[in-house]
Amino acid sequence: MHLSDMFPKSVGNADSRLLIRRFFGETDLALANGHEWRRRRKIANPAFHRSMPIKLFSNLAIKAFEQIDKTEGPLDVNNLMTRVTLDAIGLAGFGYDLNAIGTPDGEWVDAYVDVTEHLLEFPYIFLPVLETHLLNFFPKRRAKHEKLTKLNNLFEEIIKRKRETLTMKPTDTDDGEKDLLTLLIESGRGEDEDSEPLNDSELRDELVIYFFAGHDTTSCTLSAALYYLAANPAIQKKARQEALEVLGDEARDVVPTADQLKKLPYLSQVMKETVRMASPVVDLITRKAAEDTELEGMVIPKDTAITVDIAALHYNDKVWKNPGVFDPERFADGGEYESMASKYFYLPFGGGARQCIGMNFSLTEQRVLLTAILRKYELSLPEDSIHKDGLQFNSNLLVLSSKNVTLEFKPRY
Repeated sequence: MHLSDMFPKSVGNADSRLLIRRFFGETDLALANGHEWRRRRKIANPAFHRSMPIKLFSNLAIKAFEQIDKTEGPLDVNNLMTRVTLDAIGLAGFGYDLNAIGTPDGEWVDAYVDVTEHLLEFPYIFLPVLETHLLNFFPKRRAKHEKLTKLNNLFEEIIKRKRETLTMKPTDTDDGEKDLLTLLIESGRGEDEDSEPLNDSELRDELVIYFFAGHDTTSCTLSAALYYLAANPAIQKKARQEALEVLGDEARDVVPTADQLKKLPYLSQVMKETVRMASPVVDLITRKAAEDTELEGMVIPKDTAITVDIAALHYNDKVWKNPGVFDPERFADGGEYESMASKYFYLPFGGGARQCIGMNFSLTEQRVLLTAILRKYELSLPEDSIHKDGLQFNSNLLVLSSKNVTLEFKPRY
């Protein structure tokens, strides 16, 4: 038996009327187990390996520049990165332009942000009966459900139109620039049982988890990376110099190509160290033991719930030297990480067969944006920054995000 079958994801039996259950749906790739997981992974794998919309990410970087350039004083980085990644996942995910960068208070952006910020809201998370049986007595909570209904209707309409479009005229767009929904539909047209196409409900559930994971975690990581660059001028200078050597230093906006992204090893080190110190994933999805198991002399009874505390792992001083110090050199060739006894001491994207399927997609988006920003701007912390002595975080049961990161952006040209 494979380890992933010995310790399947613990899906739970939450009531389908709860906001969080309505949002994430029945079972997506992240929560599926056994045959169902293998079927969905087989369909999703080609989609994610083929989708690398660098041109799209580059266009969004240019749009972000417009917002930065017209902002006077310190810029709210969390807000901008949220809007950029919303547009990225909207367009790259299913070909829908939310225009979050240009209209941050747009209807769909407002609905999505409002719903996701209240998925695990007190007191409903502890007293679900208030939501499942007494919702009419809580108009504010009911309003979140109404917004989610509108979002679900939007997802359903997008899926319907995409199927109709592909039936009438298959797209001849380069695979790398196709949206994920198109690729998921195309990938499901296999002949064997494991390639049985996803139905509309399954497609909707997959899109939601991609949307949530692809937007929230990426925006949190980008905000943290920009903070660490601003707080560490020498590291920022070295990362910028690398970008200039690859992209040149002409006084015009330049974004990297796919080949150029491969020539930025130091930026990759910065990104890896960012998610070590500020992983947006609080812990891995809970698993449970399928049977009594013994690992390394420890007996784990059947049905025991198991998870991994990512922060505890990434800040373990028995594993990392000076874990509270931001040091990209840990991930250099021959560095600390390379010599570790196990690569499972570092799990920002999980590990093994169930490692985050969108990892390369997210990392490519981050590389494009960070390279373009470093080339155009010098970053610094405002004098009154609450992060002068280290990055401060919001407490959240779903993702770990930094508190109100504002930075100064000084144009280089």
